[in-house]
Amino acid sequence: MKLPHRDRIDLGPSPYDKFLEREAIPVVKGYFVEDLKELEVKPWERMGALGCYLNMGGQQETDAYVCDIPPGNQTLPQRHLYETLVYIVTGRGATTVWHDEGHKRSFEWGAGAIFAIPLNVAYQHFNVSNEPVKFLAGTNLPHLLNLFHNEDFIFRNPFEFSDRFDNDPDYFRKNERLTTRSWETNLVPDVNTFHLDEYPMKGKGVRIMRFGIAGTVYGCHIQEFPAGSRSLFHRHGPGAIVCVTQGTGYAMVWREEDKERTRFEIRPGSIYSPGDLMYHGHFNTGHEPMRHFAMRGRSPKYSQDRYRPALHDMIPLEEEPPEVHKEYLAEISRNGIKEAVSVVQE
Repeated sequence: MKLPHRDRIDLGPSPYDKFLEREAIPVVKGYFVEDLKELEVKPWERMGALGCYLNMGGQQETDAYVCDIPPGNQTLPQRHLYETLVYIVTGRGATTVWHDEGHKRSFEWGAGAIFAIPLNVAYQHFNVSNEPVKFLAGTNLPHLLNLFHNEDFIFRNPFEFSDRFDNDPDYFRKNERLTTRSWETNLVPDVNTFHLDEYPMKGKGVRIMRFGIAGTVYGCHIQEFPAGSRSLFHRHGPGAIVCVTQGTGYAMVWREEDKERTRFEIRPGSIYSPGDLMYHGHFNTGHEPMRHFAMRGRSPKYSQDRYRPALHDMIPLEEEPPEVHKEYLAEISRNGIKEAVSVVQE
């Protein structure tokens, strides 16, 4: 079934666009960031740190931001009605969360950690290392702000989601496997060492784990491609934010109406965000497994995929343009990788 690109109707600046203007920090557009560590960040009054927004993929369902906390410093306390997933890129620190000042809970993290802020709790991030803490955060703020178009409702709402955060002292130690390839947790200590399950749908040797973190509906996953491996091309709705955490290679994107495919060289810190119904593929050209952390869709526990038509469309290898795989085989051969892993599960 052909799924044409859904053209955006321009009705002028959205509530989210106007919010970004008032935040007065850089906003990154487009589909690709070579290295998030090299992005320009500027003083961010609301957060009390340095930051920039990533409003990528030409969509306003989700967004991301990069935040820098200098050594020995901390962010200002925050509270908001949108969900936030956090990936620590560099540094070491701690986060404190609370419903009321008298009952605070803190947990520590280091580079590679993934966690979420429980919905509408107050929180504060602390840098306890002698280097800057830099983290990538994904949110569903654009959807909520455009839906309610009221910032006081988003940032000053007193409602407590006690089902999301109950002040349990062991809250950030909880883990539960839901099914194969899905996990419910409140903290992933290291994105590059967490055990992943086989994912033959995407190719032989490919592994994945999908997460619900701190009760979020906003989903995320870690995916790994072994050396000599690539994914099949696939597409879905808007909002995916993919950050490479290990390995090197390239990503390729295109839409059916495009004459040319666009290639992005990727390495740890690279981010890409395919647009709505834009075909994309992941290609490992290095000698070690390539991993990425992706934020998109719903968490496993709250997925509604079974209630709606499928938008996840995958191109079989024999139906993709033949030059794509030839280019990949030639590149890994030049890199000294003698044999490619089969793209499809045998």
